[in-house]
Amino acid sequence: MKLATPPERAAYLDAACAGDPQLRAAVEGLLRAQVRDPDFLELPVASLTATPDTSAATAPAVPPAEAPGVVVAGRYKLLEGLGEDGMGTVWMAQQQEPVKRLVAVKLIKAGMDSKAVLARFEAERQALALMDHPNIAKVHDAGVTDNGRPFFVMELVKGVPITRYCDDHRLTPRQRLELFVPVCHAIQHAHQKGVIHRDLKPSNVLVVRYDDKPVPKVIDFGVAKATGQQLTEQTLHTGFGAVVGTVEYMSPEQATFNQLDMDTRSDVYSLGVLLYELLAGSPPFSKKELEQAGILEMLRVIREQEPSKPSTKLSTADALPTLAANRGTVPSRLRKLVRGELDWIVMKALEKERNRRYETANSFAMDLQRYLADEPVVAGPPSAMYRVRKFVRRNRGQSLGRVWCSCPWWAALSARRSDWFGPSGRVDAVKAQEAEAGQRRTADEERVIAQAVSDFVQKDLLGQADLENQPGADVPRDSDIKVRTVLDRAARTIQARFANQPRVEAAIRLTIAKAYLALGQYKEAQLQVSAHTRKGGARPLDHVQHEVHARRGVARAEELHRRRAAVAGRLRRDEAASNPDPAAGERPAVARGRGAPGAALQRLE
Repeated sequence: MKLATPPERAAYLDAACAGDPQLRAAVEGLLRAQVRDPDFLELPVASLTATPDTSAATAPAVPPAEAPGVVVAGRYKLLEGLGEDGMGTVWMAQQQEPVKRLVAVKLIKAGMDSKAVLARFEAERQALALMDHPNIAKVHDAGVTDNGRPFFVMELVKGVPITRYCDDHRLTPRQRLELFVPVCHAIQHAHQKGVIHRDLKPSNVLVVRYDDKPVPKVIDFGVAKATGQQLTEQTLHTGFGAVVGTVEYMSPEQATFNQLDMDTRSDVYSLGVLLYELLAGSPPFSKKELEQAGILEMLRVIREQEPSKPSTKLSTADALPTLAANRGTVPSRLRKLVRGELDWIVMKALEKERNRRYETANSFAMDLQRYLADEPVVAGPPSAMYRVRKFVRRNRGQSLGRVWCSCPWWAALSARRSDWFGPSGRVDAVKAQEAEAGQRRTADEERVIAQAVSDFVQKDLLGQADLENQPGADVPRDSDIKVRTVLDRAARTIQARFANQPRVEAAIRLTIAKAYLALGQYKEAQLQVSAHTRKGGARPLDHVQHEVHARRGVARAEELHRRRAAVAGRLRRDEAASNPDPAAGERPAVARGRGAPGAALQRLE
């Protein structure tokens, strides 16, 4: 077609098709078809099977199979193209009967009618038909067009990818998690129906608004895989040597040329990548990073390279101010929000070993819901201090007895090394045996201390919800006991109980100090911190002391402001009572801050 004139084309064909008249006739037929219809290659293959010399005269005009205004199956009028994937094109259409409504019609692409594609197309239709979940697009109908192209009709989901929606509406991390949890529930529903999605990514999780509320919808089960049933009567399998999915969102077990060994935990990994992007602004391995390597290196990275934590990704992001603004916060606060529990949850979903991930999408969602409810998460280290801190924060100001029944986790406070005791130093190679023995002794001591702390928390703190465990006759028993009362009672007994165990006493005082700090009792927290230091606490407490001092400073400033306001109010009332004549003006002594009220005000300063 680059040869502009007929003589030039004839000369080229003479040389290229020498001795093969059938080939030359076929090529000339194609050239004539190209002149008649520049888009003829988009038509089904069947329309080109007539001989070159007779097709132009005998073939009827082929109506466009996909164009606005075309009616599919006599009742779906195509209105607007919405997109396409490897198998078909999706159209917004007007259903004309038996009800009138807007729907999405997916048509198989022209020329894509191979056995494998037809099987995959039918499998997607069947997979969607199996499911009935508010967060998965529903299938309404299916059939074949007049020119033999399969189609199916879905619920119209005219939304935007979940990542774009969250950024456009500047959703906070908490709001993003609340929007993400239903996506996990939708995938769990698919897994219960025996279907693995295998291509979870932002463009396949769209957000639409119903009754002014955002609702995520999972779409495009085009590469779905059945786990326990046959989706179609046609043979359907992933061919050896085929990689299915989107690389930056696929699981390590997908990143191979043989995806036979794959289960529902593959979707759990992809959900983890999606949550990672919602929090950090990009997947663990971005498309740009992966494209710099060849296909084999890309797959190796997905299979073997450990991703950085979301908080680390944020710390090194050049666009951190923009990311934070899109999440309704500032950079420092965003990093603090993600660091810790959210890091743990995401990284558990992204474990390379399937056995270390969440077992199901539902367990993933449940851990996120625990985080949102300020409860201990499964992905977090199960230390005693971590659990006590979550307990106090969740039940601040409440009766310990009322919340006792909702806290079965107390029994899990086990005799394991707590997170505030550091490991022994490096073993000196010259004195390896002595160091090893010393390390064993230290570990034994720390186990004893951790057991003592665990017993104290279980019996002396949480155990006081039971009247039988409360002090004797000299202290009244209280069935509605408060957390503050429990801490006060425990703090008074520590010194006598652990007089000969200074390290145990130090560890318990640190536990109580942090609990007081969580309750806003800064003076009591400082007393416990000081006692911990005197007893030779095993870990520096600079961060705790600084937090106590900072919070006490704020509290003292607020108290000073309240007291000054009270004194000033009393002063004004005294003035009004002692000087009823407005013309007399203010008393000089008071105006200059002298006299008893003025002196009191100065003392407050």
